[in-house]
Amino acid sequence: MSKEILACTSKDGGEERFVLEVFQEGEHGKSDLSNRYEHGEQVQAKVAPRFYGVRADQARRRMLSVLENQYDDVKSS
Repeated sequence: MSKEILACTSKDGGEERFVLEVFQEGEHGKSDLSNRYEHGEQVQAKVAPRFYGVRADQARRRMLSVLENQYDDVKSS
């Protein structure tokens, strides 16, 4: 399992942080996205549909593509 923090900035300058988790499950990869509190604790509620791919990196890329369409800037930290 891979976990990364994403900082997403909208056109109006607002910023949201998300936790992106990517898994390899058998023959498929999957990615989950959840919110992150200001002080760093993860919120358990998912904020996007789960994406699947043939490989984990493909599932990750699908989730990032959705965020890049919604936000002006998406950075991984």
